[in-house]
Amino acid sequence: MRQALGENPKGYLQEIISKEDTVAELGCGAGFYCQYLKDLAAKVYCVEIDAEAIEEARQNIKADNVVFLNEDAAHTSIPASSLDAVLLANSFHDMDREAVYQEILRILKQNGKVIIIDWEKTETAFGPPIWIRMSKEDYLSIFKDFKLENEFKPGPYHYGLIFKR
Repeated sequence: MRQALGENPKGYLQEIISKEDTVAELGCGAGFYCQYLKDLAAKVYCVEIDAEAIEEARQNIKADNVVFLNEDAAHTSIPASSLDAVLLANSFHDMDREAVYQEILRILKQNGKVIIIDWEKTETAFGPPIWIRMSKEDYLSIFKDFKLENEFKPGPYHYGLIFKR
């Protein structure tokens, strides 16, 4: 489905993630982005609270550099100040935003980045309802300890933001 939506994660993620990076995707679901991150980063944490979804990711992604965590994104077992990047893809709107924000501050290195991929806040025939969707301005107000470093277009229905700590 996502390929049909015009997304090419490998194309834009390889511009953001380096082979030396340790990355976590918070709210990874069944691992759509983790399947790309495993080839781009040194280590990947796939974090998902839904046990069935993380098990599906575990079954589909076979790589020595991936750690699957069936945990709440607000309280992970990821070591403090250990991540170069955190990816939030179509998931932050479902989370306890303040608690997850505090967890990101805990697990991200001082010069780390947060990569946001989310639905445009416009009506579409598919995707989450518009009242759930978050705008760029929503993210700017939440990620107040970060600087918006870059914006990108992951596909026709999504936007991307890169925040630097």
